[in-house]
Amino acid sequence: MLILGTLLLASSAAAMPVARSFSNTLSGILSGKNKLTFDSEGTFKVVSFSDMHMGERPGDGSWAAWGPANDAATQGVHGTVLDNEKPNYVVFNGDMMTGENVFKANATNYLDLVYAPTVARNIPFSSTHGNHDNANNINHQEEIEYEQSKYAALSYTRSDVGPKPYGSGNYCRWLLTRVPVYAKSSDWVPATIMWFFDSRSFVSGTGNGPGPVPDAANYYWVDPDTVPNYIKLQRLLMTLLWWKVPPALVFVHIPVQKAQILAPLPSPGDHDDEPDPSTQGFLNNTYTGLDLPFWDEIVALNGGKGNVLAITSGHDHGESWCARSTDSTGIPICFNGHSGYGGYVTTHSTVRNGRVFNLKLADLAKSTPTVETWNSYEDNTTADAVELGPEYMAQYN
Repeated sequence: MLILGTLLLASSAAAMPVARSFSNTLSGILSGKNKLTFDSEGTFKVVSFSDMHMGERPGDGSWAAWGPANDAATQGVHGTVLDNEKPNYVVFNGDMMTGENVFKANATNYLDLVYAPTVARNIPFSSTHGNHDNANNINHQEEIEYEQSKYAALSYTRSDVGPKPYGSGNYCRWLLTRVPVYAKSSDWVPATIMWFFDSRSFVSGTGNGPGPVPDAANYYWVDPDTVPNYIKLQRLLMTLLWWKVPPALVFVHIPVQKAQILAPLPSPGDHDDEPDPSTQGFLNNTYTGLDLPFWDEIVALNGGKGNVLAITSGHDHGESWCARSTDSTGIPICFNGHSGYGGYVTTHSTVRNGRVFNLKLADLAKSTPTVETWNSYEDNTTADAVELGPEYMAQYN
């Protein structure tokens, strides 16, 4: 117990918020939050949407009718997928709006449009944020604070560490909220943990036209100075409390650099928009390597035993595959596809979709845990169903 207290104090020094009291920290209590649990059949389903791009306007800056029409169509995509899949949880995985097109006075209204189908169905959710969510009239910190304030009953989005205001959306918050998912409400040890990371970046512009890119925002990778230590600390605390680190689902908008290596592999899903070089660590088309501290901690979280079920991204609208090989240390890397009618369209992303993760207690209890995933489309079809784990793409491992 003394060791745990010392670690919590150390986390405070590292800018990680600590609970109001030590007892509340240990019991995982945060007022107003429900404890997330698997259903009676031992299943917990997550739907991840990416690249909604609400509030987009034509290149001439006019308020053409297709902008609001596209926003309504995006809501239709989400409503259809949610009604067909009936998930227990929703993740909005970045580029919720086209931030360079919005005005400061109405920017958060577009978040309301994004969340509306999920809120109407009373489904809890979390957000990550993308490059288009950082612009001159809106930034990640403002979006997080707005979401927390207006959607307190359903939102589990937090800001644990990371530089404000452009890269602060890094959290798993297993100590303070109920983002952990438990087999049953009486359990102390979660069956799985969802982790969320802010890949930063900035798209210059305002509702009135271009604007400067702040020096503090001109990065395309998870902050290497705060986030790796945060992951390490959380992993250590989990081990001390529970004697293990539960299987993890990881969400981050801009894909990790290892996605480039996996893209040519024959994995099910769309490959219209291969991530080269639009991955973490690149600046002005030059690889910096500054994404590696984050990646190294994800590898440590994996523990050499398949503990990271998947790391999932958006950003590349024409990508909707999952792949795994020794080049990614066996960690499955997935893409969401394109759920919005804003943003560019590729050959196979004209029918919009969300990615589904179907977690089962029986699969998580395997010596190497597995998870089912597929793409669910607005035309009421599904495709690309696979089970991520040691047998998936085994020929490359």
